[in-house]
Amino acid sequence: MYKDQILMDGITDMVFVVTVKNKSEFIYYFINRAAIDKTGLTQNIIGKTIGEVHSKNTAKFLYKQFEKVVASGESITYEDSFVAPSGEKCYLKIKLTPLFDEQKNCKQIVAVIRDITREKLSEIKIKVAWKKLNESKQRYQSLFQNNSDAILLIDLNGRILDGNKSVESVTEYKVDELIGLSLNSIIVEEDVRFVSNLLSMATNGFINKSYLTMKTNTGNKIEVTIKIIPIIIDNGIIGVYCIFRDITSLLESRKKLEESDKRFKIITEHANDLITLVNEKGIIIYASPSYKKMLGYDYKEYVRKLFLHNIHPDDKDDLSKTFVQSIKEGTSFTVQFRQFNYKNEIIWSEASGSPVYGEQQGFKYMVVTTRDIGIHKEYEMKLEYLSMHDSLTGLPNRRFFNKQLEKALNELRTSNNGLAVIMMDIDDFKRINDTFGHDIGDEVIEEFGKRISKAIGKDNIVARLGGDEFVILLPSISSSGSVLSIAKIIQYEMQKTWNIKGHNLDVTTSMGIALSNSNVSPQLILKSSDTALYDAKNTGKNSFKLQEVNKVVSD
Repeated sequence: MYKDQILMDGITDMVFVVTVKNKSEFIYYFINRAAIDKTGLTQNIIGKTIGEVHSKNTAKFLYKQFEKVVASGESITYEDSFVAPSGEKCYLKIKLTPLFDEQKNCKQIVAVIRDITREKLSEIKIKVAWKKLNESKQRYQSLFQNNSDAILLIDLNGRILDGNKSVESVTEYKVDELIGLSLNSIIVEEDVRFVSNLLSMATNGFINKSYLTMKTNTGNKIEVTIKIIPIIIDNGIIGVYCIFRDITSLLESRKKLEESDKRFKIITEHANDLITLVNEKGIIIYASPSYKKMLGYDYKEYVRKLFLHNIHPDDKDDLSKTFVQSIKEGTSFTVQFRQFNYKNEIIWSEASGSPVYGEQQGFKYMVVTTRDIGIHKEYEMKLEYLSMHDSLTGLPNRRFFNKQLEKALNELRTSNNGLAVIMMDIDDFKRINDTFGHDIGDEVIEEFGKRISKAIGKDNIVARLGGDEFVILLPSISSSGSVLSIAKIIQYEMQKTWNIKGHNLDVTTSMGIALSNSNVSPQLILKSSDTALYDAKNTGKNSFKLQEVNKVVSD
């Protein structure tokens, strides 16, 4: 338990362990340091029920989730949120994992709670920033393409002679009001000399384009582009065309665009997670600088490449289907997969994606945030290993054995092989415990498991069912002679010297063997091997019996 305490306190996720009582009551058994720090709960909750610790509504919700785990016997994952005392909304991802005893009863549930507030808020900020950026670009494009130009006809003395219909929309003057006036009269004072120079250059045959500030009829100042083109008739310049375009709104939009772009850049450059934008063809159109930190690649190396190009081959198909479904249904997704870093090492990752659509509801791009979950994956695998293995011997447990037995029986339907199960225990093990103590007894069980493993080889499976009871699965046995040979090898291993902490022991085993070459149920073959073991015990122990379609073969 001390090692487990160090392991639990060493991770940043909140971890709770509850004990299951009568399948419907849940009592706190363990809380790690991270959970104490983040929730304000203390070790005082140990031994209390969920109802005693939490409010009525919270307890009701938690009971519902834990009861799902007990009923299904499988892990569940869900997301939740709450408002912290500071007033901030926090997001959580919770995984509930059942732990079983030797009778396959759910005795405890491990709750691992990860704070995903930063990822959620980052995803929201990215969506908002990118949406504003895209809207600004659309406004910029609309202004650029659709605004009509105002054109004035100017003589060589800088007097206005005529203008087009768009002049009024730009200057707020009617053309008749401008005829005869100097061009300088509608230009701000600080730009008058500059415009005079442009006109002078135009009368010498040069075309010029620049920017200046113009005064409207209502006294407003607007920013315009001006293009001055000489009017040439019979090889002589008789005047100029002045083409104006109001760019006031354009400059404001550009400024907002630059500010939005800057905010988006700040978010992505300081993010630890990978931030990726993927178009409808699955090609990356944006990659954050964090690619360098997480995978060792410069983010520029990813742009214009397929999102799947560096994904583990076994995960590409599922990831691609997830993308397509998300785009089709307009829903977000979270998926785990493997990708490679620059050293070609596998990095377990978790990606959260959300599709973004344009004004016409057409898909534009997918916003994907990806984080490294290597540590969490390793922790999950350790939990999975503990749920499938015996804590004393390290051998597979009953749950693991039953899954492998069912798998082997399914394969037996399509193959010509046979299958054998050997049920066995240690003869007079109670005497060993009573005489030498449970510590010696535990070491005998460990050594017993090692000797069986050595005798049966790597292709077969030995599991500890509990106490001194073990079971062996031989998935590719086609004859009674083969399985009896293995039983004799096991007996030979047990006959070797037993010296446990200075004590010389005489350890033997009795075995019950069930052999099948046909489609049988797991219950039937286990019952047959158990019956054979009972028969072996009755013949004086240190022996084995084999049942094959009610035919009994002894040693």
